[in-house]
Amino acid sequence: MKSDCLQRFIFDNAAIRGEWVNLQESWQEVLNRRDYPQALRNVLGEMMGAAALLTATVKITGRLVMQVRSEGPVSLMMVECTSKNTLRALAQWNDDIADDASLTDMMGGGTLAITIEQEGAKQPYQGVVSLQGDKLSETLESYFENSEQLATKIWLSANEHNVAGLFLQQLPSEENQQVDAEEDWFRISQLAGTITDEELLTLESETLLHRLFNEEQVRLFEPTDLHFSCTCSRQRVEETIAMLGQEEADDIIATEGEIEVACEFCNQHYIFDKVDVAKLFNNTVASLSDPNTLH
Repeated sequence: MKSDCLQRFIFDNAAIRGEWVNLQESWQEVLNRRDYPQALRNVLGEMMGAAALLTATVKITGRLVMQVRSEGPVSLMMVECTSKNTLRALAQWNDDIADDASLTDMMGGGTLAITIEQEGAKQPYQGVVSLQGDKLSETLESYFENSEQLATKIWLSANEHNVAGLFLQQLPSEENQQVDAEEDWFRISQLAGTITDEELLTLESETLLHRLFNEEQVRLFEPTDLHFSCTCSRQRVEETIAMLGQEEADDIIATEGEIEVACEFCNQHYIFDKVDVAKLFNNTVASLSDPNTLH
């Protein structure tokens, strides 16, 4: 199976679009950085697949951030997917989580926020919906129904090896075609509903779509390659330390001997000693005092 790929498709005989995604190497990059409990791992994987599907749907130049917060054992799950086809993900939890724990067990009455940051836009768009049911897909389907008034079905699955997802969405149709459109949607969504987790996780897109829709006219577009990437850097950490101010930074150095910052997405550790901090603030002061510096 082709690793880390998203495949868009449409139905020539119905006003419906779809997407299929499978993540392997990028998912392993996430798992290699933190030892997640099994139940949490599976839901985080589903969330990663969902973010890839949604980013392809909105077609932005920027990034989409999907975030779940709760007061349950899992306080945070977060996935970022960019228009450069990069992914990263993390989760935070504070209790032992049973292998068979459900989404409700882990998150309780949490909320799902989807933030879309478009390059050049003054404000990001954000939609928030309460978690519903024991499947992330149920909450996402509710989100689309409420925010876009478009019938949407999503199937997600994840294990320790890979993540997979299937997305179907009914497209707007003319008023005089609505009866046919509803019949098409019912037929195709029912066919897709026969999919199993094993099929979703193990079959290539062409094989899977033929098995589900062999009597439909399905047109596939060129696949999109996806990969793991983290945007953290030493320069960004320097900017964060500069925002603390020299006095607070010096206090941390005096107490701890160094400043250590770890990226929660990729687990990369950045360490700054006394010399690093002094150099950082000397450079900051020099930059501010230089009349040729643009601010």
